[in-house]
Amino acid sequence: MKPGLPPPDTAQRRGQRLLFVAGLFTLLLTYPLLAAFDHDGRVAGVPVLYLYVLVAWLLLIGLTGWLVRRPGEP
Repeated sequence: MKPGLPPPDTAQRRGQRLLFVAGLFTLLLTYPLLAAFDHDGRVAGVPVLYLYVLVAWLLLIGLTGWLVRRPGEP
């Protein structure tokens, strides 16, 4: 094992978690859920659909960043 690389079992679990996150966000951004938020409502002047997509995207970025961070890093 090379220095600085996580153990193989940790890397495999991380890959499985990232695959789960990709599947989750694929489901969150499919037509049925997007259609549920596509109406004339607004939150603070922002259309609900835009807000839903923005929050889902930010959640994807945050969750992915949290999952790929190595243990022991700040």
